[in-house]
Amino acid sequence: MLTIKKIYNIIGGELKDASNKESNEINDFETVYHLIKSKKTAYFSPNKETWSRELGRNKNALDGNDLVDRQNGEIGLIITEKYISDLTFNTPQIIIEDSVQALKKLAIYIRNQYKNPVIAITGSMGKSSTRKLITSLLSDFNVLENRGNNNVRAAIYSNMLKLIKNPDFAVIETSMNAINYLENTAIYLKPDIAIITGIGEAHFSTFKSVKDIAKIKTRIFEGLSDNGTAIINNDTLYADYLVNKAQEKTNNVLTYGINKDSKVDLSVDNIRYNKGNIEFLIENQNNEKEVYQINTISKGMVYNALASILVLKSLNLPIKKKSLKKFKPFSKILSLKEIQTKSHKLTLLDDTHNASLPAMINAIRAFNSQTKFYSGNKIIAIGKISDLGHKSSSIHLQLVEELECCNADYILCKDTELKQVVNKVRNKNITWYPNKELLINDLKYLCNEDSLTLLKSSVTGTDFPEIAKSLPDILEMNDIEFDGDNLFEKLSKVGKSYIRINNETGQIIEKFNSNQSQTIEGMSPLIYYLKAIDEKLEDRIISMKSWPTNNSKNGYVEGLKIHIYTLLKNMTNSPHPSEIYELANELFDNHIERKEYINQLIQQLKLSTAIATNLTGRFRSKERQSYTVNDLYQVYKYYKYDLFKFSNTFILGLKYKSGFIRGEKETIIFTSYQDPKSEFDCFLSI
Repeated sequence: MLTIKKIYNIIGGELKDASNKESNEINDFETVYHLIKSKKTAYFSPNKETWSRELGRNKNALDGNDLVDRQNGEIGLIITEKYISDLTFNTPQIIIEDSVQALKKLAIYIRNQYKNPVIAITGSMGKSSTRKLITSLLSDFNVLENRGNNNVRAAIYSNMLKLIKNPDFAVIETSMNAINYLENTAIYLKPDIAIITGIGEAHFSTFKSVKDIAKIKTRIFEGLSDNGTAIINNDTLYADYLVNKAQEKTNNVLTYGINKDSKVDLSVDNIRYNKGNIEFLIENQNNEKEVYQINTISKGMVYNALASILVLKSLNLPIKKKSLKKFKPFSKILSLKEIQTKSHKLTLLDDTHNASLPAMINAIRAFNSQTKFYSGNKIIAIGKISDLGHKSSSIHLQLVEELECCNADYILCKDTELKQVVNKVRNKNITWYPNKELLINDLKYLCNEDSLTLLKSSVTGTDFPEIAKSLPDILEMNDIEFDGDNLFEKLSKVGKSYIRINNETGQIIEKFNSNQSQTIEGMSPLIYYLKAIDEKLEDRIISMKSWPTNNSKNGYVEGLKIHIYTLLKNMTNSPHPSEIYELANELFDNHIERKEYINQLIQQLKLSTAIATNLTGRFRSKERQSYTVNDLYQVYKYYKYDLFKFSNTFILGLKYKSGFIRGEKETIIFTSYQDPKSEFDCFLSI
């Protein structure tokens, strides 16, 4: 127990408004104001500048004092750098010079008084799940653990303060932030058991190599006492190095693993993947094999279970298999969710909790283990792995082999980092998406009856988790079910749409299917045509350069003489790719300049962001692009006179055509028709 006077004596400062209250008991501390519910709780008010400077707190976060409700009388003590003078109730305050130093000093004092076991966990993957597993296995006890997955330095000190409640066990996960070279909180946390769940490719925006990451992770052992226990995943990268570093601090080093050739203290036999769960065998003290089950499909969770079981064994506590079986990971860790749409059922496998390369591979393999239980489409939809810095390209490319060997019928990728992966993967229906809206659109068709879809990405640096969040509700309202073999044929047929416009008034006469309007090609030829018109590109004869689509059969060869105006005219009638290459080359000095112009046009005309994924606008199954009849209408409003300089039509696309046809009395704007002129004869006289 601590009193206000005792706290004041530990951290110093100036005690105010504590007359006749110095002996009041404080049995809890909070740095989050709205969680304070008792007069026995002290509020450590985070000073905006100090916490930002010393703990890396978000500079835009509010100052702790600004969060204090002046009418609240249910606070036992406020520890702050600036006295709060306008409180309705006379709440004791300790005014200190540096709130972070006071936080640390008090946290270290409380930890040194605490006598029950502290378990600390770090690793590139699995630390949150392992922490929750251990807590689940200790469900008969009072256990202190991290709030959510808050595991940075400030959280470690805050949890050390909460040891004042004298829990039976403390299970604390620590991030790189908490044990890096700036400060190693493990020295003050003093774990009795320290776990490293694994080393993986991550954090390369900060560290140069995987070995550097391993070095940081081993700093968790620096807090161990001589009789402390280190628990290490022996199947991870640099396992031998981790063991050697642990042995420098303690003789009690335990290892676990799944690989059969590993010599470890705890392993498994006969891992069996069932629908929605995994069973495995572990040898007990009597050399008998016992069956364990976890309700997850992640092989990584088997590793986490082994680490957790070793903790219980180290504490000389029995392993309750029922607790392991009942355990539920975070909602977004390989969570199987059945969705009932308006016409059918499907299953989503959400793993957008976080991602490193090992976690991404683990998710793909978990998906593979479940595909045999589903009769519909098997789909993998992935976003990037964040925080890879200079190694982003090489690490993402390590997904190529994994995706080529996976059981997916369709692979959908988002984020620029995955473009190279899509281009390298062979013999798979794999597509890169420029935005989340288009990816969601295609999932509405692919997620058919009894389908299984994996959603996997990092949680930061990508909007992919937004897809995972919104997709269930979108699919529940979905009345589309794709039952064909060719997604893009289906999308083209569904995307047929038109708008009829009165030439005299400019008013829309009729809209057909504009909400479903879409294409499988881009509008690059139209974009280049518009730029040439805007710049009043002068006619001259040019020699065609060497383009990948040139060949003697189609007449487009290097050195062919062609007029600029001929190129422009040809843009209006399903141009050949070589012509598109040539015009783009005349208009732009480089790829970046071209992209900047396209983005500027998108913003200016309020167009879809997926209108020009590749240079020529041609359909490629690996590069999804699309525009709508409404996009074309926006172009028409700005350029309706320029569109028809060469003829009364402007046609884009090859098999499925989109564009504009101007008649005597009205103009038709349309998408995805195979023979638009005959389709619209009834409306037009050209």
